[in-house]
Amino acid sequence: MEKPFGALALVEGPAPVLTGFALRHRRRAVLRRAAERQALIEAMMPYGPVLVVPPGIRLRPADLAPWERELTAWLDRLEGRVQFQLTICADQSGLSAYFAERRATAPDLPPELLSQTLVAEIEAALDPLVLDRIILPVSGPEMLLNRVLLIDGASESQLDLALARIDAMWPEGLRLKLVGPSPAMSFALATLRALPWSELQLAAQALGMSPGSVPTLSALRALSTARRTALMRGADPDAVALLSRIAALDLAEGPLPPLHLLEVRRDGCATPVHPSSLPPPILPWARPA
Repeated sequence: MEKPFGALALVEGPAPVLTGFALRHRRRAVLRRAAERQALIEAMMPYGPVLVVPPGIRLRPADLAPWERELTAWLDRLEGRVQFQLTICADQSGLSAYFAERRATAPDLPPELLSQTLVAEIEAALDPLVLDRIILPVSGPEMLLNRVLLIDGASESQLDLALARIDAMWPEGLRLKLVGPSPAMSFALATLRALPWSELQLAAQALGMSPGSVPTLSALRALSTARRTALMRGADPDAVALLSRIAALDLAEGPLPPLHLLEVRRDGCATPVHPSSLPPPILPWARPA
């Protein structure tokens, strides 16, 4: 279901149906719903950039509308970009012989150094087209590399060529697995959380406002204009950032209504990230032919 707000739209899938199936059947149903959800997300890709929300979260356009400007900034960074997950495994027992035969490397080097050298060469083959990457843990001694790659959608054919060159490094020893393309949900996964008055009041107190007062939009805007001065005074930068974000929202004057805080997460980061965590948009004339 599509629910427009401003120039954007919230697209919702069907709500999950809770049943009393046995655990085995419930697990099967969860896996099926996850596959259906992924298919729905990927089906939206031809229509423009997609900022994905975690499963199980129900949002309202009214809660998202104040954040339209920031959401648009995220979508600008995601425009035309897709992610792939690449895993590469290697025959560990053959690494020494591989390097001795093809690279004239001393076969008595420790296996971990041989693996690191091969990973560095693989990364170098990907560097020209990868805009950003997330390093995921490897599982098992044979896995050399586990990455989520962010690339321009127009570069998919170049990715295929790069993978062919990587495979040619050691055809009998490397096993490549590529999953994608999909929206860049590992780099940007959005949610909203309730923002209690107490959190705003503590942030306001950190900047010299009365802790008992209810912050108003005009007061927060006045504080946001003095952000640099507040930082030079040693004010809490997190408080300054929070109040500056709220002050920039499209809200009516007067006491602030109950708010929800937009938080966008990136895999591997403990705290929410800003649109600037992604590379800036690629100008049309700079895109691959």
